[in-house]
Amino acid sequence: MSLHLLRSRVCGRTRPPLVLMLEPLFACNLACEGCGRIREYAAMAHRQMRLEECLHAARECDAPVVSLCGGEPLLYRDLDRLVSGLLLQKRFIYLCTNGLLIPRWLDRLPRTKRLVWNVHIDGMETTHDAITGRPGTFREVTRAIRLAKEAGMRVTTNTTIYAFTDMHEVIVLMEYLTELGVDGMLLSPAYPYECLQPATIALPTAAGAVPFTPEGCAAKENDCATPLAPVEQRNKDTAIAREQSLFLTRSQVAEKFQSIKTELRRFRLINSPLYLDFLMGLRDLPCAAWASPTRNVCGWKSPCYLITDGHFATFREWQKKTLWQRLGPGRDPRCENCLVHYGFETGAVFAAQKSLRDSLSLALWQLGR
Repeated sequence: MSLHLLRSRVCGRTRPPLVLMLEPLFACNLACEGCGRIREYAAMAHRQMRLEECLHAARECDAPVVSLCGGEPLLYRDLDRLVSGLLLQKRFIYLCTNGLLIPRWLDRLPRTKRLVWNVHIDGMETTHDAITGRPGTFREVTRAIRLAKEAGMRVTTNTTIYAFTDMHEVIVLMEYLTELGVDGMLLSPAYPYECLQPATIALPTAAGAVPFTPEGCAAKENDCATPLAPVEQRNKDTAIAREQSLFLTRSQVAEKFQSIKTELRRFRLINSPLYLDFLMGLRDLPCAAWASPTRNVCGWKSPCYLITDGHFATFREWQKKTLWQRLGPGRDPRCENCLVHYGFETGAVFAAQKSLRDSLSLALWQLGR
């Protein structure tokens, strides 16, 4: 990463990408409580990017890290070839997954330090099963983590913090994940997707999912896609209560993270110390959404991974035409309560370049990982 930043500075790149968020498909085998993606792009759930489109996006963007997400990337039919192609490009890959299909792929993907399984798990059994809407997912996911570790794979986890999240349960979860041998844990507050706010939070039925149709995207032909069975919908009576928002304000996020500040020192976190201080309300960070570009079925998603105003055909067009100066807390109301790692963890990297103290803090954290 340091070499990439140095090379970018020498080449005069003022907004160098660090992590490519690559979504080869939107289909998923779950309908998790706080996921806006599968609802936003419901009309495109049957489509997939072609393998060469994915590899070209990585070359075009040239970020050192690629986060394969979606949707559920383990449903992508060319996943093994995509991973091999990205490794040939010398990318570092995070394979973001709900974990249910890991056993199918363990023998088909290489064991390398450049490939990390990043498994989403939002609580202990009762909580995680409620959020995913499917009983038994916690046991399946933790079994998959064990199998991946036994196979010599690197495994990290990603836990989303909601308004209803019990932070003591988060500590219990992290203790359990440590026992399983995970290589790192990420904690990040949920993004308040408009389609998941209280007025519209109830899950759509299989026939009534609200489609998001970007200009020119729905009509675009893609002969590589194979329609997938609809996601099994949960009974709304068993879903988490909807009387209040799932999501947190900045002050509420700070309160939750400060409540476990001392306990967090015991765990191997992926969160940088700068980002953790930011979550606790102890410092400010800039949003560097431009450092985490998103490429999906529709094109280069603008302006960022979480907000959709449109899509561009090329990375350069996305980078030049997105109105970055209008984004961020205090500028765009959609950004006001966003503290998600996509923009602010990358923002920490660039903030550290302007402060010797922050640079040392990040360096010591990297050495201790």
